[in-house]
Amino acid sequence: MDVRFAAGPANNWLENPPVASWSDGAYRLQTRQPAQFVAIAVPLVQITSDVVVSATFRKTGGPPGGGYGVIVRDQGPLPRDGLNQEANAYVFEAGDLGEFGVWRRVGDHWVDLVPWTRSSSVRPGGSPNDLLVRAIGDSLSFTINGARVASVQDDALPSGGVGAFVGGDYNEVALDHFAVQLPD
Repeated sequence: MDVRFAAGPANNWLENPPVASWSDGAYRLQTRQPAQFVAIAVPLVQITSDVVVSATFRKTGGPPGGGYGVIVRDQGPLPRDGLNQEANAYVFEAGDLGEFGVWRRVGDHWVDLVPWTRSSSVRPGGSPNDLLVRAIGDSLSFTINGARVASVQDDALPSGGVGAFVGGDYNEVALDHFAVQLPD
Protein backbone atom coordinates (compact mmCIF):
# COMPACT_ATOMS: atom_id res chain seq x y z
CA MET A 1 0.00 0.00 0.00
CA ASP A 2 1.32 3.42 -0.94
CA VAL A 3 -1.09 6.36 -0.67
CA ARG A 4 -0.36 9.97 -1.58
CA PHE A 5 -3.30 11.98 -0.32
CA ALA A 6 -2.86 14.95 -2.67
CA ALA A 7 -4.84 12.88 -5.20
CA GLY A 8 -7.91 12.98 -2.92
CA PRO A 9 -9.65 10.47 -0.66
CA ALA A 10 -8.14 7.00 -0.67
CA ASN A 11 -10.24 3.84 -0.75
CA ASN A 12 -11.54 2.65 2.62
CA TRP A 13 -9.78 5.29 4.74
CA LEU A 14 -11.94 6.49 7.62
CA GLU A 15 -14.01 9.64 7.14
CA ASN A 16 -15.12 10.68 10.63
CA PRO A 17 -15.26 14.50 10.90
CA PRO A 18 -14.03 16.34 12.82
CA VAL A 19 -11.34 13.85 13.92
CA ALA A 20 -10.54 12.44 10.44
CA SER A 21 -11.43 14.03 7.11
CA TRP A 22 -10.13 15.05 3.69
CA SER A 23 -9.38 18.64 2.70
CA ASP A 24 -6.86 20.68 0.75
CA GLY A 25 -5.04 17.65 -0.66
CA ALA A 26 -4.37 15.93 2.67
CA TYR A 27 -5.91 13.55 5.18
CA ARG A 28 -6.59 15.71 8.25
CA LEU A 29 -6.52 14.39 11.81
CA GLN A 30 -7.54 16.53 14.79
CA THR A 31 -7.78 15.92 18.51
CA ARG A 32 -10.93 17.58 19.82
CA GLN A 33 -10.95 16.53 23.48
CA PRO A 34 -8.28 17.48 26.04
CA ALA A 35 -6.07 14.55 27.10
CA GLN A 36 -7.38 12.32 24.29
CA PHE A 37 -5.71 11.10 21.11
CA VAL A 38 -6.88 10.18 17.63
CA ALA A 39 -5.92 6.74 16.33
CA ILE A 40 -7.02 5.66 12.86
CA ALA A 41 -6.70 2.16 11.40
CA VAL A 42 -5.10 1.84 7.99
CA PRO A 43 -7.25 -0.29 5.67
CA LEU A 44 -5.13 -3.41 5.20
CA VAL A 45 -6.26 -6.80 3.98
CA GLN A 46 -4.15 -8.73 6.48
CA ILE A 47 -2.71 -8.39 9.97
CA THR A 48 1.05 -7.87 9.90
CA SER A 49 3.89 -9.11 12.07
CA ASP A 50 7.00 -7.85 10.28
CA VAL A 51 6.28 -4.54 8.58
CA VAL A 52 7.86 -1.32 7.34
CA VAL A 53 5.68 1.80 7.52
CA SER A 54 6.54 5.23 6.16
CA ALA A 55 4.49 8.40 6.51
CA THR A 56 4.77 12.15 6.03
CA PHE A 57 3.03 14.31 8.62
CA ARG A 58 2.94 18.05 9.30
CA LYS A 59 1.30 20.05 12.06
CA THR A 60 -1.30 22.49 10.74
CA GLY A 61 -2.88 23.93 13.88
CA GLY A 62 -3.35 23.87 17.60
CA PRO A 63 -1.16 25.02 20.47
CA PRO A 64 2.54 24.10 20.65
CA GLY A 65 3.17 20.52 21.69
CA GLY A 66 1.61 17.20 20.92
CA GLY A 67 2.71 14.69 18.36
CA TYR A 68 1.82 12.58 15.36
CA GLY A 69 2.99 9.28 14.07
CA VAL A 70 2.60 5.64 13.21
CA ILE A 71 0.88 2.75 14.98
CA VAL A 72 2.12 -0.81 14.43
CA ARG A 73 1.07 -4.21 15.77
CA ASP A 74 -2.28 -2.87 16.91
CA GLN A 75 -4.15 -5.71 18.62
CA GLY A 76 -7.26 -3.69 19.45
CA PRO A 77 -9.74 -3.38 20.88
CA LEU A 78 -11.45 -2.09 17.77
CA PRO A 79 -12.76 0.09 16.32
CA ARG A 80 -9.77 2.29 15.55
CA ASP A 81 -12.12 5.12 14.59
CA GLY A 82 -10.40 8.20 15.99
CA LEU A 83 -12.51 8.07 19.15
CA ASN A 84 -11.55 4.79 20.89
CA GLN A 85 -8.95 5.52 23.61
CA GLU A 86 -8.00 1.92 24.38
CA ALA A 87 -5.35 0.05 22.43
CA ASN A 88 -2.69 -2.60 22.62
CA ALA A 89 -0.14 -1.31 20.12
CA TYR A 90 3.19 0.41 19.55
CA VAL A 91 3.11 4.16 18.82
CA PHE A 92 6.02 6.06 17.23
CA GLU A 93 5.64 9.86 17.39
CA ALA A 94 7.37 13.05 16.32
CA GLY A 95 6.30 16.46 17.57
CA ASP A 96 6.35 20.10 16.58
CA LEU A 97 8.73 20.94 19.44
CA GLY A 98 11.53 18.91 17.80
CA GLU A 99 11.03 15.75 19.86
CA PHE A 100 10.21 12.08 19.27
CA GLY A 101 9.14 9.14 21.40
CA VAL A 102 8.14 5.48 21.29
CA TRP A 103 5.46 3.92 23.48
CA ARG A 104 3.48 0.75 23.95
CA ARG A 105 -0.17 1.36 24.69
CA VAL A 106 -1.56 -1.25 27.09
CA GLY A 107 -5.32 -0.85 27.32
CA ASP A 108 -5.78 2.62 28.77
CA HIS A 109 -2.21 3.47 29.82
CA TRP A 110 1.19 4.13 28.26
CA VAL A 111 4.48 2.28 28.73
CA ASP A 112 7.55 4.37 27.84
CA LEU A 113 9.93 2.60 25.49
CA VAL A 114 11.63 5.88 24.55
CA PRO A 115 10.17 8.91 26.38
CA TRP A 116 9.96 12.27 24.61
CA THR A 117 13.51 13.04 23.46
CA ARG A 118 14.78 16.15 21.68
CA SER A 119 16.41 15.49 18.29
CA SER A 120 17.78 17.73 15.56
CA SER A 121 16.38 15.16 13.10
CA VAL A 122 12.82 16.30 13.88
CA ARG A 123 11.75 19.40 11.95
CA PRO A 124 9.89 21.72 14.35
CA GLY A 125 6.68 23.68 13.86
CA GLY A 126 4.62 23.01 10.76
CA SER A 127 7.45 21.60 8.66
CA PRO A 128 6.82 18.10 7.27
CA ASN A 129 8.50 15.12 8.92
CA ASP A 130 9.11 11.84 7.11
CA LEU A 131 8.71 8.94 9.54
CA LEU A 132 9.87 5.36 8.95
CA VAL A 133 9.07 2.54 11.36
CA ARG A 134 10.48 -0.97 11.01
CA ALA A 135 8.99 -3.73 13.16
CA ILE A 136 10.85 -6.99 12.51
CA GLY A 137 10.67 -9.73 15.11
CA ASP A 138 11.21 -8.08 18.49
CA SER A 139 13.29 -5.28 16.92
CA LEU A 140 11.57 -1.91 16.51
CA SER A 141 13.35 1.01 14.87
CA PHE A 142 12.34 4.60 14.20
CA THR A 143 13.86 6.83 11.52
CA ILE A 144 12.93 10.50 11.09
CA ASN A 145 13.94 12.46 7.99
CA GLY A 146 16.55 9.83 7.10
CA ALA A 147 18.22 9.60 10.53
CA ARG A 148 17.65 6.65 12.84
CA VAL A 149 16.59 8.09 16.18
CA ALA A 150 15.60 4.97 18.13
CA SER A 151 15.99 1.20 18.22
CA VAL A 152 14.32 -0.90 20.89
CA GLN A 153 13.70 -4.58 21.58
CA ASP A 154 10.21 -5.52 22.75
CA ASP A 155 8.33 -8.76 22.19
CA ALA A 156 5.03 -7.92 23.91
CA LEU A 157 3.11 -7.48 20.63
CA PRO A 158 4.17 -9.89 17.87
CA SER A 159 1.60 -8.82 15.24
CA GLY A 160 -1.37 -6.56 14.59
CA GLY A 161 -2.78 -3.76 12.51
CA VAL A 162 -1.24 -0.50 11.33
CA GLY A 163 -2.50 3.03 11.83
CA ALA A 164 -1.96 6.76 12.11
CA PHE A 165 -1.85 8.62 15.44
CA VAL A 166 -2.26 12.20 16.67
CA GLY A 167 -1.94 13.27 20.30
CA GLY A 168 -1.90 16.56 22.17
CA ASP A 169 -4.75 18.85 23.15
CA TYR A 170 -6.42 20.32 20.04
CA ASN A 171 -3.53 19.22 17.80
CA GLU A 172 -4.29 19.43 14.06
CA VAL A 173 -2.17 17.45 11.60
CA ALA A 174 -2.07 16.77 7.87
CA LEU A 175 -1.04 13.33 6.64
CA ASP A 176 0.38 13.67 3.12
CA HIS A 177 1.72 10.17 2.48
CA PHE A 178 1.37 6.72 4.05
CA ALA A 179 2.97 3.47 2.86
CA VAL A 180 3.01 -0.06 4.26
CA GLN A 181 5.28 -2.79 2.95
CA LEU A 182 6.74 -6.09 3.97
CA PRO A 183 10.45 -5.95 4.83
CA ASP A 184 13.07 -7.23 2.38
